[in-house]
Amino acid sequence: MQSVLTPISNSILSIESSAVRELIDSLANALDSLRSDGTISNDAYLDAGAIQGGMMMIANLIDAGIDRNELSQHMSALVSRSNHVEEAHPGLSSAVESVIS
Repeated sequence: MQSVLTPISNSILSIESSAVRELIDSLANALDSLRSDGTISNDAYLDAGAIQGGMMMIANLIDAGIDRNELSQHMSALVSRSNHVEEAHPGLSSAVESVIS
């Protein structure tokens, strides 16, 4: 899921919430497709949904005008959570990236 999180992380000081929401939609579509065709398990789908929820929180915090340095801290925690999801479900990130790319 790095391909979805990297654009946000790299531009956290200037990214608009609409750009984050576009990435959320891409992730949601990829996860739906991967679950439907059996590439990922239901557990992987649900765990990845937590990352999607974290991305939505980032978008909402941007809309709320939160300080970008604090937003950066939230983003770091989300990346860490994403790494834990990948550890629990090896290959999830590459599967998502193959659909999004």
